[in-house]
Amino acid sequence: MTTGYGKSLSDVDYDTPDFNTLCKLTENVFQFSASKDFHILQDMTLALKDTDGKLRSFSDFQKEVDKMNLQYNGNWLRTEYNHAVAASQCAARWTEQVSCSQSMPYLQYQAVMDKNTRPEHAALNGVIKRIDSDFWDKYYPPNGWGCRCEVIQLPGKNHKETPDMDLKHCKVAPMFQVNVGKKGVIFPKGHPYFMSQCQRCNGTPKQLAINPQCAACVAARKECDNYVKKCQIKAELLSKRKHEFNQLQVDENYINVKFDKKTGAIIAEHKEHIHHSAKKEDTFFGGLTSTMLERDCQNELFRMGHKAILEKEKVFDTKGNQVTALDLTFDDKPVDIATVTTDSLYGLRFVHKNNQIIRYNKRTDIKLKADSLILYFYEPTFFSEVKMEKSINFFKYFRDNNGELIEKLLKQVHCVIKGTDKIITYNIE
Repeated sequence: MTTGYGKSLSDVDYDTPDFNTLCKLTENVFQFSASKDFHILQDMTLALKDTDGKLRSFSDFQKEVDKMNLQYNGNWLRTEYNHAVAASQCAARWTEQVSCSQSMPYLQYQAVMDKNTRPEHAALNGVIKRIDSDFWDKYYPPNGWGCRCEVIQLPGKNHKETPDMDLKHCKVAPMFQVNVGKKGVIFPKGHPYFMSQCQRCNGTPKQLAINPQCAACVAARKECDNYVKKCQIKAELLSKRKHEFNQLQVDENYINVKFDKKTGAIIAEHKEHIHHSAKKEDTFFGGLTSTMLERDCQNELFRMGHKAILEKEKVFDTKGNQVTALDLTFDDKPVDIATVTTDSLYGLRFVHKNNQIIRYNKRTDIKLKADSLILYFYEPTFFSEVKMEKSINFFKYFRDNNGELIEKLLKQVHCVIKGTDKIITYNIE
């Protein structure tokens, strides 16, 4: 489907006509696939017995199943694939034509007009109608299996429509009398895979599973809902991140702004983020500074598809005293980064960062409070689940039993391990 349409749900903004059309097409394809599976299973069940009602041997049953496989996935599969691609292309074309309809309101039907062109399709060749004509509800291609027809948009507004009386010989099978772009239906409801009680289904979310007794509809509805929801969440995130990227690009306070349009990842760095010098006395862990390690962690987060903004740290109160700041905005949450540079426990880092979070949250200008820490493992071998469990237990004991009141602010530790593809998050009670 996406091959024909030229885009997938994850490629388009969620509030665009393309997204709405792709959602409908996706729902229809899921329904079709579930219905096809249902029919294959039904035929396999019937094949367990021969024409006399006797149970077949496994070898005889396997022969019957092989015949079905040739029929369903050999003879018919290529036709279904070609139709899905053609219908998706037509749906994409319709969506684009609607967007240009103000300046180009006329469409013209074009058949290939060679020896393989069906007479009913040849009869439609050259027909001109306005895009808002109900003619296109019935005759927008594809108008049959293997249909090669297309519709072009005519430039300008001064075209003569084909009179209705000239269309009396135009015939298309009822099953294909649908505008795939308008309805979002690649496989029309008249397809024999769809059971008789499913004929009312038209691919819309409320009607796809109209019959709860239909196993195909129920299966398609559940699987499709999960898929579309996942794509919609991603599309909404991409749209939001793209907007943030555009704002950061023109904000003179930020540098090194990057955006990954596939994942929605963003990185940027505030000009007043503290930079540690590369002097020998300021370097450690193989000649790296804290700033280098922070940027390295930021790049790892970007690679994994996250938002990671190194924020302003040179912040002062009304008396000119520098106040506590945190390193990073991580997926919209303020966090600080602690790089693990030794093969030891991490508990004291948790204590230190918890105190830093307490001071940060006391700032009167802070709107979003912090409760998280990123623990960055530049050297992956320094990470250990056993050490993490011991470190958390140490922190909790120190926090609760050191004789002083320490606020319980550190709630999450996000472990970013260089070269891996997933953040490991630990919750602290």
